[in-house]
Amino acid sequence: MRRAAGETGHMQSRQLHASLHAFAAQASAALAGQVAGGDEIGFEVVEEGARGRRPGLFCYAPLTGEFVERHWERLLALPAAESAQVALSSLGNLEEYLDAYAAERRGGVPILQDVLRCFARRVFERCGEDFELVAERFESAYRELRPQTEEAGELAVLALLRGIGCLSPEVELSDGVMLAPLAELDLLPPDPAWRRQSGPVTVVALVVPRASGAIEEALGALRDLQTAFRLYAPGIALAPLAWIRSQPSAWRALPIPGGGRGDGNLFIPPEHEDELRAFASLVTRRRPAEGELAWALERFELGLERDDALSGLTDNLLALRALLEPEGPRSGRLAGRIAALCAQPAARALATERVAHAISLEQSLIAGVNVGSDALVLAAEIEQHLRALLRDVIAGHLSPDLLSLADALLAEHEPQEAEVAQAAEAVAVQETLDPGDWFDSAFAEDDYCATEGEPTVLEPGRGSR
Repeated sequence: MRRAAGETGHMQSRQLHASLHAFAAQASAALAGQVAGGDEIGFEVVEEGARGRRPGLFCYAPLTGEFVERHWERLLALPAAESAQVALSSLGNLEEYLDAYAAERRGGVPILQDVLRCFARRVFERCGEDFELVAERFESAYRELRPQTEEAGELAVLALLRGIGCLSPEVELSDGVMLAPLAELDLLPPDPAWRRQSGPVTVVALVVPRASGAIEEALGALRDLQTAFRLYAPGIALAPLAWIRSQPSAWRALPIPGGGRGDGNLFIPPEHEDELRAFASLVTRRRPAEGELAWALERFELGLERDDALSGLTDNLLALRALLEPEGPRSGRLAGRIAALCAQPAARALATERVAHAISLEQSLIAGVNVGSDALVLAAEIEQHLRALLRDVIAGHLSPDLLSLADALLAEHEPQEAEVAQAAEAVAVQETLDPGDWFDSAFAEDDYCATEGEPTVLEPGRGSR
C-alpha cells in the first residue's frame, strides 16, 4: 500500500511538472508574439550591488510582471492553461504559496487561476523582451510551488565543476561533500551539458537530509565551494544547474546562482588532495562577510561570470581600487601599490608599467577603441593579481590592511634612477617577449606574495608545468 501511494504521488508530481511546463512554453510564445507585434515592455531603473555607504550600480530592469498581467486573459485562454489548473489542484499549499510569492491577491478570482498567474510572473520575471523559457528560471519557480516536505532519509545534490579534474576515484572534501570524476557516475542526470564536456570536469556530491531548509544550505555550501575553487585557480566554475537525486531514476533540477567561465585546465593529483581540502575548508571558515574585503571578493566573482577576463576587467579594477586606492583613480597610485604587493623588487617598475597599461584599457573599452592583441593577457594578469591578494588575505598570509602594507613596501624600496631607466628599457622591448614568459619571470616562486597553498597545474598527461 505504501509503495502504491508513493508511486501515485510520483506520478502526480510528473504530471504537474509536465502540465506547467506546457503552459509556460505556450505562454512564452504568446508573450513573445505580442512583443513582435509592437507591444512594448516598460522598464524601471533599479540600483544593484549597494553595500553600506557604497552606492550601487543603476540599470534598466524590464517590467515583465506587468506585461504578464496586461496579457493575462490571453494567457488564461491558452489550451494548456486548463490542464495546468487541474494539475495544480493536487497541491495542498496554495494559500501559503500565494502569501509568499503573490504581489497581490485578487478577490473573487478562483485560487487555481491566481496561483497560475503568480507562477507565470515568477517564470518570466526579468526575462527580457524575447520571453525565452529558460530551464533554470522555470525549475526555480517550480521548486517554489512544490517545496520539499520533511521526510526521513537523505538527498544527494550533484553539481558539475568545470575546469578542474581529479585523478582519484573520489576525494572527500568534508563531511558529506565529495568530489569524483564524471566518468565514475553510473547514472547521469538528464542534462545534455553533462554529456558534452570537452575539458576537465569534476562532480561535486553533497548529501543533505530531507528537512526544511536543507536545499538552501546545500546551495550555500556550493557557493562557498565555488568561491574556494575560484581563489585556488582560474577558469573554474559550477555549471548553471545542479541536480537532486532522491531515487535511482528520479532527478530534479536545482538552479545555481552565478556560474561563469569554466575553461580551466587544472588536474589535482592525489598528493595535492590534502592541500585542496585544507584550502577549501579555510575559505569556507574565513570568508569575509562585510567590509571592503567582502565587497572586493563579490566583485571578483562577478568578473569571473563575464565572457572573458577582458569583459571582467572593470569588475577586477573596482575590487582592487576598493582595497588599495581609497583616494580614487585620479591619484594614479593603484599600479604602484599592486606591483609592490605582487612583484619582486627588481621587477616592480616593469610590473607597474604593465598594470598601468591594463588600467588604461578600461577607458579604451568604454570608448570602443581597439585595445590590441595583448589586452586579454593584461586583463588576465589583473585578475590573477586580485586572486592572489584575496587568497593570501583570507588564508592569513597577508594583513587585511593591504593599503598600509603596500605603502610601507614602496617606502622601503624606492627605485633609483638607474633602476627606472632599466625598467623603461625593458618596457620598450616588451612587445618582442612572450607575455607568458614575462609573467612567469616577474612573479616567480620567491615573490612577496605567499606561495603556500598555490595549486599545481598539470596538463592532461599529468606532466608538471
